[in-house]
Amino acid sequence: MFAKLALRNVRRQIGSYLIYFVTVALSIALMFAVNNLSYSDRIRSLAEDSSDVRTMFAMVTVLSCLVTALVLSYATGFMLKLRRKEFGMYLTLGMTRRNIQTLFACETGILSFLAMLAGMGAGLVIFQLLVALFSSLMELPFAVSAYSVEGILLTLTVSLGMFLLSTMVSLRYLKKTSMAELLKAEAVERSEKHPALWRALSIVAVAGLTVSLIVTYRNLMAAFRDQDGVVVLLWLVVDLAMVFLAHFTLSRALAGALLRREKLKNRGANAVVLRGLSGRVSMNALLIGALATILVFAVGMSNIAMGEKVYADCSVAKDCPYDVLAMLNCAREPEISLEEGEKIIEKYSPISSKMDFQLHSAGETTLCSSVLGYDLMGWTDKYLPLSQFNALLTGCGWEPVALDGQYLVVTGVQGISEVDFSDKIVTLNGKPYSWAGSSASYPEFARRARLYFVVPDEALLGMPVSDVCAAYTLENHRPDSQAMLAELTYLRQTEEGPEEWCDFAIREEYRLWSNVNAGTLLIGTLYVSTVFVCMALAILSVKILSTLDEERRRFAILYRLGADERTQKSALRKQIGAFFLAPFAFPLLMTVPMGLIFGKVYEIWDFGLNGWRAMETAVLIALVVAGAYVLYFLITYFISCGHVICRGAEGGGNERGL
Repeated sequence: MFAKLALRNVRRQIGSYLIYFVTVALSIALMFAVNNLSYSDRIRSLAEDSSDVRTMFAMVTVLSCLVTALVLSYATGFMLKLRRKEFGMYLTLGMTRRNIQTLFACETGILSFLAMLAGMGAGLVIFQLLVALFSSLMELPFAVSAYSVEGILLTLTVSLGMFLLSTMVSLRYLKKTSMAELLKAEAVERSEKHPALWRALSIVAVAGLTVSLIVTYRNLMAAFRDQDGVVVLLWLVVDLAMVFLAHFTLSRALAGALLRREKLKNRGANAVVLRGLSGRVSMNALLIGALATILVFAVGMSNIAMGEKVYADCSVAKDCPYDVLAMLNCAREPEISLEEGEKIIEKYSPISSKMDFQLHSAGETTLCSSVLGYDLMGWTDKYLPLSQFNALLTGCGWEPVALDGQYLVVTGVQGISEVDFSDKIVTLNGKPYSWAGSSASYPEFARRARLYFVVPDEALLGMPVSDVCAAYTLENHRPDSQAMLAELTYLRQTEEGPEEWCDFAIREEYRLWSNVNAGTLLIGTLYVSTVFVCMALAILSVKILSTLDEERRRFAILYRLGADERTQKSALRKQIGAFFLAPFAFPLLMTVPMGLIFGKVYEIWDFGLNGWRAMETAVLIALVVAGAYVLYFLITYFISCGHVICRGAEGGGNERGL
């Protein structure tokens, strides 16, 4: 009997439950896709050599479970709130609480089962799209990936657990709440108190947000140069707090201010719209502030993840500009010589060209002593002949350098490149050389030499060689880098004990490692951001739909005053649109500074990219978020139309009910 009644109720109220259904199905689809990706053979093979991949997907899986639990709990609470008067009537008609609990559990079970089926079906497609995206990030050919039994079972287990938990919480509410609480109407706050105070607070909050964003930007630029982001993280937390406060105070101030604009209020059906916006102003302000903070976080994290991918693509050419780079220290006998290393390399690809170069050092610290902590690192002045440096530069597409009685500081650390060497003059072979400048943008030809100095060839005549190096170009630019690296790696003894060591850097290995980490971060961040956005939109939609009873009464009055269906729909669109736009406007506007910031970062790191690349990424993310907004707005609007808009006899019915 209860199963039949539950099925009838689900069919009758499917429109009201559409937000719940879409949110649950989308959450399960995303969780299914990510779980299957984390258990796929391709990820497992990559994770064997990268603990970061395993850690990232584990964190994403845990976070997905937590977020899904929040979504399901809130959505189930919405269903309960929407039906509480109906359940109160059931009690007055003689049904027991256990009967109502059984009925609600059946309804939730039916909807959850249907949402799970829809979510798993959509997840089958989303999983393949994620595989395609990951393959594209890895620059590997796409192949349809098999679904993982572990991923499917994990999704089913977590989904069932979340459904049971949220249902138990709702059933407990039905067991404890009184009949009076079920039947009573919600209190509605009709007006805003202390409007002048809220206007003043909103001005202060917006000013504070502006100042915090400016300070964060300055600290961010300094962090990219100094590679220290602790202060930036603290300011980002301050930014999120200021976003919340700005939206909260602005919502409180604008709700009352707009209602006092007589010309605006008296135009068309604006009075109904403005009164709807001003109702429950305190709760709406808190909600708008919280949702705006969530959306700013999601948009920001997505932009950061995309920026990390761009950085990964560009940094490979800087970290390892040739297919293989060798650097052997002459102070100790290498386990694998250059000749032995070349034989290993040729097992995987013929060598098309080789370029030999050397670093020289007399053991002095005249120049490197300008760098704080050089003695702890055991650094000495190391020099690279200008002719060899230019040959390496032109070999990978850079312009050659000209030096006349000067030395050039080359480093892979941005902070060292900002050290002032203007007071350092070094004398080599009886000739003084002054500082020509510093750069951290050149490719790392000598990857273990964090700092070296390029000087004319004649300055190094007779100076001992400290490191023997070679740059190789292979016929096959994509060899089996993992197998090659394994053969070129050996154990060496250190003070801490034996450690793995390799004197050869393989470009393909750098590329794979960089793309795996950037791809994992990007997919994980986009997934979390998508769930955050959907959760925020679901909460926003549920908040709007929870006031349909009151809206029905207000629009019935509007109908009695002569407003036709078109006018009512226009008023309803404005009202719902204002609710949706309030927390969305600032995250959308954030795409502009996000693009500008990442464009500046690309210039600092000298990637050869302009700010338009960063702006394109920011705009793309904004469009995706806007698409989700449009979807939830349309669903919310059409559901509201079915419950609120008065048409003919229906309007008369509403009139009589007033």
